[in-house]
Amino acid sequence: MSNTKIKKIKVGILMGGPSSEHEVSLATGQSVIDSLDRSKYEVIPIRISKDKKWFLKGKLTSESNALKNCDVVFNALHGEFGEDGKVQALMEYYGARYTGSGICGSALAMDKLRSREIFKLAGLKVPNTLKIRRKENYQALLKLFVTKVTNFPVVVKPCSHGSSVGVEIVRNEDQLKKAIKAAFKLDGKVLIEEFIEGKEVTCGVLDNYNGQPVGALPVTEIVPKKGHKFFDYSAKYKTGHSDEITPAFLDEYIAKDVQQIAVKAHQLLGCKAYSRTDMIIKDNGVYVLEVNTLPGLTPNSLVPKAASVAGLTMPQLLDKIIESSLG
Repeated sequence: MSNTKIKKIKVGILMGGPSSEHEVSLATGQSVIDSLDRSKYEVIPIRISKDKKWFLKGKLTSESNALKNCDVVFNALHGEFGEDGKVQALMEYYGARYTGSGICGSALAMDKLRSREIFKLAGLKVPNTLKIRRKENYQALLKLFVTKVTNFPVVVKPCSHGSSVGVEIVRNEDQLKKAIKAAFKLDGKVLIEEFIEGKEVTCGVLDNYNGQPVGALPVTEIVPKKGHKFFDYSAKYKTGHSDEITPAFLDEYIAKDVQQIAVKAHQLLGCKAYSRTDMIIKDNGVYVLEVNTLPGLTPNSLVPKAASVAGLTMPQLLDKIIESSLG
């Protein structure tokens, strides 16, 4: 009988980072650490502090040393630096293999306006959107947008943030000024978008899943509660602040439509391994809001819950993400 040991894959779990989603990233990273199959993987925690210091297994190190110690880096970062193509470029510079989308797909998905322009060209519905910059004189454009293109309420959001950080629904000019000022503290570019009232849904997809190059997970409907006007940061991450119904109570043809749009959005942006697309269902169709290239993988997160409904355990979901990233 052979005593040959199976060589385990060294997986660096990259978490933390400088973004406003630092804590959520740590929770995703810990969830990945807890769930990876130890018979297949050697787990190596890599933490980036808010001031961009790198730690390997808790000890201060250089970024190159942290990345060279792994066969593959499981990117559990969220938001700026982790999800916008920057850390992907860094990992490619050091020759590190990593999970999730590449530089271009990450950067496109993070820029909500650019991605919407691509979706619109491909025939998908998106909300009317105006992008303003901190140092520009945008007053005339803004007035035109909120009086002629759409009407109040409108949604104000930073152009390149995730987890609904800095997002506000505003109903008058005073609220609009305050929301824009707050959003500019987070991002030099801010989106003002038409408010689409309807069912909030989201749908995750996986590469090489269900016999398809990209296969959709069950659709989740999100019903925020406890005083939340929409699926904001605390509704996302505090237990009991929203009802997340998987599979969503939708007619079969609408659910299929939502799944096909999630697959199409993933492919249009050139995403890899997995993503999750947020949408609103209104009477006249499905509106795409954004694609998340590194959706949360905490116990409260939507992709693991949908995967579970589809019969995938958390270790199996992580296997799929790693396998399709390495493939």
